[in-house]
Amino acid sequence: MIMEKDIINILIVDDEKYEGILIEKCVNWESEGFHIIGNVQCAEDALKLMEKQVPDIVYTDINMPRIDGLELSRRIRDTYPAVRIVIVTGYREFEYAREAIHIGVEEFLLKPIQSDELLAAAMKLREQILKKREQQSKDVEIYPVLCQELLRRIVTGYIKSEEAVEKLSEYQIQLWKNNGVRGVLLIMNLEDHDMLLKLLEIMNKTIGKKKYGYFFLEKNKIFFVIEETPEIKDLLGTAFEQITELGKDGMVAASVSSYYGKIDDSPKILSECEEALVDTVRDERKTLIFFEDYIEYMQQISHSYPVNFDRYRIAVKSGDQEEAVAFIDHYLEQYIFDGPLMISQLRNLGVLIFHNTISVLKESNKHFDNEEQVKILENISGINTLQEFCRTLYTLIEETIQTVSQNVGGNTVAQKAQEYIEQNLDREKLSLNLIASNLFVNSSYLSRIFKQTTGESITKYIMRKRVEKSMELFDNTDLKVYEVAVAVGMPDAHYFGTSFKKYTGKTVNEYKSKNRTLSGK
Repeated sequence: MIMEKDIINILIVDDEKYEGILIEKCVNWESEGFHIIGNVQCAEDALKLMEKQVPDIVYTDINMPRIDGLELSRRIRDTYPAVRIVIVTGYREFEYAREAIHIGVEEFLLKPIQSDELLAAAMKLREQILKKREQQSKDVEIYPVLCQELLRRIVTGYIKSEEAVEKLSEYQIQLWKNNGVRGVLLIMNLEDHDMLLKLLEIMNKTIGKKKYGYFFLEKNKIFFVIEETPEIKDLLGTAFEQITELGKDGMVAASVSSYYGKIDDSPKILSECEEALVDTVRDERKTLIFFEDYIEYMQQISHSYPVNFDRYRIAVKSGDQEEAVAFIDHYLEQYIFDGPLMISQLRNLGVLIFHNTISVLKESNKHFDNEEQVKILENISGINTLQEFCRTLYTLIEETIQTVSQNVGGNTVAQKAQEYIEQNLDREKLSLNLIASNLFVNSSYLSRIFKQTTGESITKYIMRKRVEKSMELFDNTDLKVYEVAVAVGMPDAHYFGTSFKKYTGKTVNEYKSKNRTLSGK
């Protein structure tokens, strides 16, 4: 008994009705393990039937109206490369044999048809087909991996369209067959395998199991190739809502490429997704952006930056930090939050604010040195989230206002820091952050102003003052070494000794011995 999995499906195409019937009736196909799925009289009907069910073997005549057998063979080979083709024709058309072989026709039979020749050709092809099926069944466990790798190669341009079409047919992937496709790049935490299964279940229900394929770009980046349909945007929107619920405890973001009908354009669906998603601020937001919407929005906002920064400049110059921050918040609400949040927008706005800030400093006869300006611009160019934008620009405003309002003739911030250090040398954890906190200033601003004023960093200044204080104690008291170390905030004797030698060029004992000699003690 022949198993169902070993049945070979045959399609007969002949414009002469009785010739087709003869092919169907002259062999007991069913007993030999074959099944006739159709017997049609024109190529058009054959192609329509094949859209519903793809046969394993096609028997076709050459001389047919409108679309002849050779053209039909070409179309079958282009769309269904795995299908075997047998041409059955009269003696006069035998000169077409060479062209048929070039197309890739497996067999060429002459009329009048002999049943033994007809069956022999079928059995030969049957053997080839079953061998291929056996190999595919062996690969069943790695089939999903093979499909993913095929899609990856197509989308990244590593495989030519001719080979791609053949492989898609071989793996029974329907994408690009009826319609074009879109790409969908999804960022989501998929470390849990159950999460992936749930994600695919959502896609199966909303998009349709046979209308998409996927592969992983990176650990938490998954790329989908999805068949284009009139309702695809709505379907993706529905799917994304469910996906965000699935990934509610982490970041979820997705970008969708434009529609492309040709397989040669496949690399574009990946590049468009990456461009849109890279430029989209994700933060706590759940983001779904279509590339065509992204392009349109970027064009709309290209001239949307406010021309007049007077409000901001006046606020900074007058020391009104709250008003300066309010200006930025107003911009974000008016121009950015209405659409998808773009990283490029934030960076551009950051640069504009920076230049206006520098202008205010110049008007106040103050400045950031070149190194500091470069650092600020590097920070702005590295902004990737809304939080980073706010942190970077709000810090810039704070430091600028403090610089502009600094009283050069009185106690400056640097002077206050020096006084605090002198009074707290015995504190072991004396640091930049501690000092800044007690002076109610930003730590980076304090670091910059202190170095500009004193010529050395706060860390080096603290260490120098501690060593100088220890030398004073050694000169004027009988305190032991560990007592002096504690008194200057360095209870670790080894660290104290190392630091002392670094700044004086002498060990503690060498210093004390020399001092005794000089003093006559």
